[in-house]
Amino acid sequence: MRTENVQVGREAYENYAEFYRRSSYSAFPQQHRTIEGTGRYSMILVEQGRHELADPAVEEVVISTPLSAPACSYDWNMGAGWAGGKSRTGDLIVVPPNVESRWRVGGPRKLVILAVPVDHVRSLLGPECPDDLSSALEPLSGSTAPNTVVSTLLQQLWTLGDPDGPLGRMLVDSMVLSLICQVLILAKAGTPHPATGAFSSRDWRRVCDYIDAHLQEEIALADLARLAGWSVRHFTRMFRQSTGQTPHNFIVHRRVDRAKDLLRKQKLQLADVALTCGFADQSHFTTCFRKATGLTPLRWRRELV
Repeated sequence: MRTENVQVGREAYENYAEFYRRSSYSAFPQQHRTIEGTGRYSMILVEQGRHELADPAVEEVVISTPLSAPACSYDWNMGAGWAGGKSRTGDLIVVPPNVESRWRVGGPRKLVILAVPVDHVRSLLGPECPDDLSSALEPLSGSTAPNTVVSTLLQQLWTLGDPDGPLGRMLVDSMVLSLICQVLILAKAGTPHPATGAFSSRDWRRVCDYIDAHLQEEIALADLARLAGWSVRHFTRMFRQSTGQTPHNFIVHRRVDRAKDLLRKQKLQLADVALTCGFADQSHFTTCFRKATGLTPLRWRRELV
């Protein structure tokens, strides 16, 4: 399967659903529904494939959850650098309003998505609505651990469809309100973010910057632990808790990402790409790349053409 690749342009979209219909996401099988309460809420059910895409900032709170995500790795960037992990069924994925997001998804996954206009959020929450919704939801930007409440509500909303009558609209509003309250409560409580849950934002950026600057070299756990001010044992445990990966697997993933950039932009021999990205040799590079993407480096490069 060919990876979709798009850059955010300056084209304005009325809402997230319109973007999904008109952008490269349109290549993926998807269903759309507009559910009406006192406001109109967009929902999308989509079967994504492997892709690298960028989403524009919209005046909506976007909440989603994977209904299935078999062995799927992915990364996201919402302006604070790339973070990554494994996509899991039931994960809570939040994009705050007016925030541009970028995604690298390593395999197929099926998601249900809800987009709630900011005006409707303010109407539902009334005086309890934060003045700055983007900042209030920032701790949840991207993906967090599975959340049963959000996952269940999203699936029920999709199944509910567009109920008739005043009681049906009240039911829709109550479910959307429950979702918004849940994510705001989690954000306020500082729910661990896979990239920064056990780290301060500053320490996490320091660790990632060090890894990216030394990908061509052997990276010692002791050096990474020293950056965070922890012992190697504690660093390893907190790293796994925060990202769902061991430091070694995270570094390999970064090396694969660097290799993708080189394969995409430069006509280097595979052996040179391997050494530039810190793999022991071309064979090691091919093994790690295939494990991460399902394709050999040569086939992955050919599919970009």
